[in-house]
Parts: sequence; structure tokens; C-alpha cells
Amino acid sequence: MRLDLNYASVETIYVTIWASPNVSLHLGKVENADEIWKNHVGIRLQPPIGEDRASELGKWQEREVKVSGSSWDVNTIDIAAAGLGWFSLGLKGEATLALWTYDGVEITLREPLVLDRAPFLERPGFWLPKAVSDAIGSQSKLESQKRKKFEESTDDLSEVSA
Repeated sequence: MRLDLNYASVETIYVTIWASPNVSLHLGKVENADEIWKNHVGIRLQPPIGEDRASELGKWQEREVKVSGSSWDVNTIDIAAAGLGWFSLGLKGEATLALWTYDGVEITLREPLVLDRAPFLERPGFWLPKAVSDAIGSQSKLESQKRKKFEESTDDLSEVSA
């Protein structure tokens, strides 16, 4: 799921993300979103788990969502995606958003389940579940070890030939 801000009549919109701690998150700029998606879907961005699984889920599509609210002190609307979680938005004004999901994922706009917004602000970048972070770290370590062994064997061969 991806949420882009296309238009806002206000400067501040608070977004609280409600999802399983096993779901990877990335906060960033809309200009970089397509490249981040292409490079990280199924790896750092999960679900889906595995690069090959993304194509099995159907078409990745954009839906326009128009929202309005009367206060940014509390959440004024939820945008829920079946089986994934939801965004709670607090805004005083109007906004047009683009919500990206796979074809067939049901989207619901509703009154907020939780009025309070998140008590802290996150920094841009990846927020990965520990299991995903550990797996990526292990994979990087193995690749580094293989590269080092290859370089050492190449050095040994050049010494033998000299």
C-alpha cells in the first residue's frame, strides 16, 4: 500500500499508520516512490514476501481519495485497506490523496477508530520488522564474505602465475 499527497488546502496533515509490526514501512518523498518500489518490493517492502510474489498479487493500481477534516488535533478520518491496516488522518481542511494497492484490495473510508494521533513523529526512511532487518543483514554479510573469498582466490592465482 502506498499513500501520496497530491493536493492539500493546508500545510499540515498528520498521518498515523496502524499496521502489524511485521509490515515494513517507508516514509519518503513522492518523487522517489516509484524507484523505491521497484528496487525494494518483496525485500524491504513487505508484504509481499519475495520479489517473485509481487507479480502474483495482480495489478498495482492508484485510487484517488478526497478527504476533509475540521481539526488536526485529533484524527478525523481513517482510510482502511482490508487485511493490511489503515491510515488515520488529522487535518483542518481538504486534501486529495492517491492510494496505491493491488487490484482487489478493498478500501474503506470511515470515522476514525482512534481519535488520538501518534504521540511522536517518525523520520523518513525504512522501518523494518526485526526479522526482515536481520535477514537483509545476514544476506549482505554472506555476499561480502563471498566477495572477499573471490578476491583472495584471485590474488592467489596472480601470485602463482608470477
